[in-house]
Amino acid sequence: MKLNLRSVDLNLLPVFNAIMEAGQLSQAADALGMSQPAISAALQRLRHTFGDPLFVRTRYGMRPTPRAQELHESLGQQLAAIQNTLDPSNRFHPATSRRRFRILSNDYFEMVLLPSLLSDIRREAPDVQFEVGMAGDDAGTRLKRADADLAIDAFATENDQLIRQVLTEERLAVVARRGHPIIRGHCSKRQFLEAEHVVLPDRNRRLPLDQILNEPGWQRRTGAQVTQFAGMLATCSRSDLIATVPEGMAHQYATSLGLQVLDFPAPVPPIPIYMIWPEVLDRDPAHQWFRSRLLDTASRAQSASQ
Repeated sequence: MKLNLRSVDLNLLPVFNAIMEAGQLSQAADALGMSQPAISAALQRLRHTFGDPLFVRTRYGMRPTPRAQELHESLGQQLAAIQNTLDPSNRFHPATSRRRFRILSNDYFEMVLLPSLLSDIRREAPDVQFEVGMAGDDAGTRLKRADADLAIDAFATENDQLIRQVLTEERLAVVARRGHPIIRGHCSKRQFLEAEHVVLPDRNRRLPLDQILNEPGWQRRTGAQVTQFAGMLATCSRSDLIATVPEGMAHQYATSLGLQVLDFPAPVPPIPIYMIWPEVLDRDPAHQWFRSRLLDTASRAQSASQ
């Protein structure tokens, strides 16, 4: 028998979403302006409605059941759309907004764009906040269920529920410490292949650098693997390892870290860096404002690095 929506208290759905996001009843209660007894009672009604415990209390917080995860994946995006639709005037005022924008990226965004972005918008939007998380292989799923506002990545798969736009373009550069015993002002292919490299984990992606390194005669020697670009730059600054990184980032930190920024020893086309967001947020005024400011910041950063 088809569920009768009149028998479901739709006010419970934001409670469910808040517990999923917070992972703690107390934090969910604070986010919704509810008392903890009230949110505990709402959780009991949710469990009755869905016929599932939904959350299991652990020492680390409320762990969602598989049924809760399934519900959140489908309900998260729909709740965001309803909230956007029912906003009385769908207004956004940067000067008074306390909107928190959640961005998925590697530390490229944090190192190259975030400092300038904050500086650019603080006079216009003093209370807007940013929360940056790692863009893993689940980034598309998290965007589709509205767990994040935007992803920034060099790799963007086609998806009907996601929109992508080129934010900027980056060229590849080789970095080595000043005073490197072999590499001095220029990096030949031979020097590139003989040196030890610090690299990022392989994410099985077909980007321009991967295409070159998979060709015969381009097998580099890996000396260390780190998780972030920052670790690559820091390692190169204090050792004889070298790394291949975005040119804009390399120039931005070369002076402070004592690095040489060298041309990659083979022609490499510019790499597009995409911003990717869920279709449900495309017309959201706050999101449109954020994307516009991010594009402006990226454009200035690209001009400064050229």
